[in-house]
Amino acid sequence: MRSDKTARAGGKYLYIAALIGLGFLWTGTAYIAQAYRLLALGLSGETVNLLTCGAYYVCQAAGIGAVALLFQKRTTLAEGKALPLCATLFALICTAAAEYSSALWLVIAAGTLLNISIGVLSGCYLTRLATDIPQQRRGLVFGGAYAFGSLGTWLISLPMGGRFLWHSGSFFAVALLALLSLLLIKRLEPPVKAKNGEYERTGFGKKLILLAAAVLLLLSMENTLGFTFPLGGAQNSVYIEFTRVFYGVGLIVAGFVSDKNRRWGAVCCLAALAFPFAALALGGSMGGETAMWMLAYFFLGFWSVYRILVFSDISGRTGLPVFAVFGLLVGRLGEAAGTMGAALCTGTPLIVLSGAVFVLVIALFFLLYQMLYVSAVPAELLEQQRLAEYVRRFGLSAREQDILSLIVKGMSNAEIANALYITESTVKFHAGNIFKKTGKGSRLELIADYKLGRETVR
Repeated sequence: MRSDKTARAGGKYLYIAALIGLGFLWTGTAYIAQAYRLLALGLSGETVNLLTCGAYYVCQAAGIGAVALLFQKRTTLAEGKALPLCATLFALICTAAAEYSSALWLVIAAGTLLNISIGVLSGCYLTRLATDIPQQRRGLVFGGAYAFGSLGTWLISLPMGGRFLWHSGSFFAVALLALLSLLLIKRLEPPVKAKNGEYERTGFGKKLILLAAAVLLLLSMENTLGFTFPLGGAQNSVYIEFTRVFYGVGLIVAGFVSDKNRRWGAVCCLAALAFPFAALALGGSMGGETAMWMLAYFFLGFWSVYRILVFSDISGRTGLPVFAVFGLLVGRLGEAAGTMGAALCTGTPLIVLSGAVFVLVIALFFLLYQMLYVSAVPAELLEQQRLAEYVRRFGLSAREQDILSLIVKGMSNAEIANALYITESTVKFHAGNIFKKTGKGSRLELIADYKLGRETVR
């Protein structure tokens, strides 16, 4: 029975990962193809960069924000299939308009609507990450899915000497991937909720929410500023295939590390900020700059995962799906701000601006780190000590300890069976042994005695 439930859970994780990965793959491919279309119509690289990494990122943030509002006002609409289905079809129409139109204004307008749709889809997918994937699996599910999308887009671009996405025929590849995405969306089920439709509630103050948003916005801004440094050696030796591979590996490693320990994942995401400065300090050494740039793209994976997990975890712990999309929303705004800053500043002013943002984000990051992780560690360790002492006191087995820890959280037998992937009858058997060993006649009496024991530990 346990293996069946484990297999079903694994299948659900794989399905959500495929939904997210395929969604990012085809929307990312469409996004790059419409950027190439703008270049083909005669716009300069600087102008296209301002449009795609500035204005269009703001459009994506607007789409993400729209999903957040829907979850706030009309949860049933945002939870169902209709929104992602309509957004997918609309984005596909916009992609076709951008690929086959020869009028520049129409391509720009289609790109604007496309990116709003991409934001809507991203919001839908990230919400499912928070509602359907447990916290200890979110990092690897998202990191693997995003790596699949990132590497997939590069692989699709390789035909025709690496210029496949410049060709209007690339639309058919995008359309095929979008249709596959539609098939996955059609299997979409309502988000997982706790009993009686209520999520577990954990309080987060407005100060923490605003601080997390500010840190992620500045992290995204700093990454964008840092990666615009004019490094001659890196520009001549860093190619797209290397950056995509290192970034993809970084995403997967970041997901694994973050699931094991959120604190390590958080600290590693800061490393990406330092590498552009380290490369700059090497003074034109091609080998040194190239090594720094590869490491930067690897640790960039930690940043990409971290900004999603921060608000995904907040969403899961507060029971408010609206928070799930905030990480990418403020991230896109930060990237747009960084693009504008790099356009306005060059040379030394750009480095000074980047350095100032770097100092600010480090200061705020460690304040957030203290609030999210350091202050929570003693409480977690104390709870483990309390549980261990109660287990020793009554000689409970390892399985009885697992069940006791969930009983004192107020979970029913059915919920405990689902959480531990065992049958409900097995839960009842071990719970009966717990009652016998502790001499308690009911759950309420057991919980009261356990809490009294907790007070004694203090």
